[in-house]
Amino acid sequence: MVPPELLQGLECLKSYSPEQVRKLAQISDLMDCPSETYVYRTNDVADALYLVLSGRVAVEMELPRHRKVVVDFAERGEFFGWSALVPPHLLTASCLCMEQSTLLRIPREPLLKLLEEDVLLKASLMEMISTLVARRLKDTRLQMSYLLGWD
Repeated sequence: MVPPELLQGLECLKSYSPEQVRKLAQISDLMDCPSETYVYRTNDVADALYLVLSGRVAVEMELPRHRKVVVDFAERGEFFGWSALVPPHLLTASCLCMEQSTLLRIPREPLLKLLEEDVLLKASLMEMISTLVARRLKDTRLQMSYLLGWD
């Protein structure tokens, strides 16, 4: 369990009630990740949703011939690992800590159970995930356009 006070002041949780934040904190744990550490890699099973409490995480897409491109960054107050909430629960990118980072790790199964119990929390979280996925898709398209020389 994470002390709920650690989550106070995060813009992404501003619309949640203190009770909802407490419930999220209760099922979560903290991860301290050194710089240049992968949180997960493409095609891993998505067993958790992550929230950056401090640091910076690069979202990398793998390209042919063992190349990678950074399509996004997650910083304080931003979620990543949304595949934990979307079947088939396989990660579509790799995430690399660019600097010492502290992450909130919200395990998938307890989170899904919590979302079933609290439909308002589920609606709010899924809206945030939809916005994140749309932004990531836009950023990926821009990266692909640049890589293909279509700028």
